[in-house]
Amino acid sequence: MRYLKPSSVEEAADLLESSQGMILAGGTDLCVYMAEGVVDPEALIDIGDLDAMRGIQAAKSDHGDVIRIGACTTIAEIATSEALPTCLRQGAQAVGSPQIRNLGTIGGNVCNASPCGDTLAPLLTLDARFVLRSSGGTRTVESGDFFTGPKQTVLGPGEILEFIEIPAASCARASAFRMIGNRKGQAISQVNAAVSLTIADGRMSDIRVAVGSVAPIPLRLTKLEGVLDGQPIDDVSLAAIREPVLEGIRPIDDVRSTATYRQEVTVSLVFDAWAECVGRASGEGECR
Repeated sequence: MRYLKPSSVEEAADLLESSQGMILAGGTDLCVYMAEGVVDPEALIDIGDLDAMRGIQAAKSDHGDVIRIGACTTIAEIATSEALPTCLRQGAQAVGSPQIRNLGTIGGNVCNASPCGDTLAPLLTLDARFVLRSSGGTRTVESGDFFTGPKQTVLGPGEILEFIEIPAASCARASAFRMIGNRKGQAISQVNAAVSLTIADGRMSDIRVAVGSVAPIPLRLTKLEGVLDGQPIDDVSLAAIREPVLEGIRPIDDVRSTATYRQEVTVSLVFDAWAECVGRASGEGECR
């Protein structure tokens, strides 16, 4: 196996195209897959030290003002950044252990594409976009179009996730994340949920609700969003959201949980995240 350490994103994309290699950033997933024999790359292309792919900053894109996150930014940095919305920070805080968060990257969590990934539902609720780099240039993919199945994405053979962009308008919404696992530390989510919204005069708008580990991909609950949009916050209850939540998910039985358990817990987690948003939705124009 060859170990390659490019000095730029462009060089990394060229190496990926010309080799049978795989991208290495934090390695918290890839090294496990290699140890288990799931993958056996001809080369490892280490992008973990590329400064151009690290950090969180305000920027302008073709879509307007954004918060741009380098794909090699660590989960620990995401978890503590006051520049980011609450739901994404909370999702990052739920990932693995301190050791994993200090080594693992946001790009790795996204590209691993596990339905239970704790940053994925938050990114969906924030209308995030993913900027993909190849030797031929870049393209931008909406987060809702990126995941195609368990551990599967639209990434082409020669593409690298370079940046994640969150519209500045999404940062102005109140947001929250909830998850449940079998234990407090280093737990893989049995279910997770994220909500973001705006409240004015006691009514909700710009609502986004996303859930993970209850379908082959993390997904938006668009029917629930439609039910809640424009409604007074006093009209929302567990009973009111139950049917649209259950219609939107497709949980299965597995070693971590049963489908029935996931159904019941999803309703509760969505409601709890919504309630936190309502409690936080005061002031305007800042990430919350």
